[in-house]
Amino acid sequence: MSSAITTLYIEHIGELRRFLVRRLACIEVAAELAHETFVRYLVAVPTAPVANQRAFLFRIAGNLAIDYLRSHRLSTPQTVDLESCSDLPSDEPGPERYAIARQQLDCLRRAIDELPAKCREVFVRHKFDGISQKALASEYGVTVNAIEKHLVRALVFLRFRVMPA
Repeated sequence: MSSAITTLYIEHIGELRRFLVRRLACIEVAAELAHETFVRYLVAVPTAPVANQRAFLFRIAGNLAIDYLRSHRLSTPQTVDLESCSDLPSDEPGPERYAIARQQLDCLRRAIDELPAKCREVFVRHKFDGISQKALASEYGVTVNAIEKHLVRALVFLRFRVMPA
């Protein structure tokens, strides 16, 4: 269980801190309450199983923030100094996420190139150029049903090619 808790902590602590900073406008209190969230989580988990751990963590954190605000009588929202937010991790995708997205896009391009010529042309013109099925059918001199079959064939092929079982 400790490795599961460690993984849960690593995955969500930054997100919880940002959530609490937005609510409390204080980095120090947010960090303290983020840690308290996990303490409360550890106390609560043995008594009842949790279906959605992330949602449960955020519910605990939200309740802790409300309790804190009530106890400190902070009824009006405060502004956060932007310079103090520089210590928080960014939600921006990092280089690794860009690299993964680029690889996935390259895989999709290769898979589209592997489609039969007519199927590929219909798929690209419909999905990327935005041409309706009806317009494609009249342009190619076939029924809308034939265009739909090309699109379904392309989607099935791409799904199995890009996301293998």
